Amino acid sequence: MKYKLIKPVNEKYTALEQVLTNRGIKLEDIPHYCNTTDEDINSPLLFGEEVLKNAAAALVKCIGSSLNAAVIVDADCDGFTSSALLINYLYDIWPTWVINHLTWYLHNGKQHGLSDYCDLLEKAHYDLIVIPDAGSNDYIYHERLSAIGTKIIILDHHEADEISPYAIVINNQLSDYPNKQLSGVGVTWQFCRYIDSLLGKNYAEQYLDLVALGLTADMQSLLSLETKHLINKGFDPENIHNPFIYHIWQKNQFKLGDHITSWGAAFYIAPFVNAIVRSGTQEEKEIVFKSMLNKEAFQMVLSTKRGHLLGEQEQLVEQAMRICTNVKNRQTRIQDETMQFLESKIETEHLLDNKVLLLLVEPGQVDRNVAGLVANKFMAKYQRPCCILTKVEEPVEVKTYKDNYPVLATMITQISYQGSARGCDKVGVTEFKDICAGTGLTMYTAGQRWPLNILPFISGVI
Repeated sequence: MKYKLIKPVNEKYTALEQVLTNRGIKLEDIPHYCNTTDEDINSPLLFGEEVLKNAAAALVKCIGSSLNAAVIVDADCDGFTSSALLINYLYDIWPTWVINHLTWYLHNGKQHGLSDYCDLLEKAHYDLIVIPDAGSNDYIYHERLSAIGTKIIILDHHEADEISPYAIVINNQLSDYPNKQLSGVGVTWQFCRYIDSLLGKNYAEQYLDLVALGLTADMQSLLSLETKHLINKGFDPENIHNPFIYHIWQKNQFKLGDHITSWGAAFYIAPFVNAIVRSGTQEEKEIVFKSMLNKEAFQMVLSTKRGHLLGEQEQLVEQAMRICTNVKNRQTRIQDETMQFLESKIETEHLLDNKVLLLLVEPGQVDRNVAGLVANKFMAKYQRPCCILTKVEEPVEVKTYKDNYPVLATMITQISYQGSARGCDKVGVTEFKDICAGTGLTMYTAGQRWPLNILPFISGVI
């Protein structure tokens, strides 16, 4: 077996000391790292007291005046857990308002933020929109909604160029909050802790299991003492309260054991949620998300079990468990078929001759919902960046101007490639999209949209 040591073996170290120092933890910090406490959890005030006050004031005003609000559920496990935590928390304190005035929306696909819902939200004229785990850079949509009097609260961890002047943005990347390895669910939890501090309550502590799952699923670094402690504490058996997490733990206990670990959650819980987001129908997504909500999970619904009796009922959370298994199996089948098709393409087109594995496919050949998963697997297998891009032809209006006035409009067909791309740290390419963006030849690189003139660059130059 070929292998390469990260660092030379230090004979004075124990196995644990060798592993942890190899991963960047100082020898003198190991006792603390292995025994974190609540003292390692930061104060929510580090996000900035003013922005927290503004967000709390907007929320409390909406609730106190019985106004309507909506939560946009982001399309991944961190997004599901973030929104479920917020809705459960608000239901604990203001159940009547949540039932009568709070709506939530799930994306149809892998969209994020407001892009696909802004038109609907404008027509519905909500007084408040809350976006956990997304939305920091939706500047245009913030301005549109703000223009009709809608308040927007962002609870996010993604990087953005600036703080939107049209939204209340709580984001650890855009503030002095020291832990940049806190995902959307952690930011949401800290906001709820701040509300607790105003009300003299302690409801947020009931949702550490959702925090642990979201942090794990979003692959936040465990070098952060706060992140590590929140995951360890959240997966303590005494802190497993969420109906979805509890039931999927029990269903997979032969794999997860008597105590969920971050490793176990990463392999045997998070993939089920991600499969639902990527490959589930809208109805399946809604059932699984509802199973994370305390007010919905134990409702009795018509059974969908094979061989069920006419009119037989079951708890919604039980139905969600079966849906998770079915959708994950369906996704795996599609993924395997896709990999077989693309492996043949790699061989026949000699694509391994390139420094970047560039797979250009026609519409319908690759399910976009599994493109990212397959790109990850190919990146790991072939040890090089991987792009799986589908050809897209879109009509574009081109205007001819005279004296600054349009005199002629012509429709042309614009061809681009859209899909998924993965860097490869084994060859020193970690931020692949930044490299491509730096060429000046790409547009919308963050959304994996590639014009034709960059494709030779991708495959042959990097």
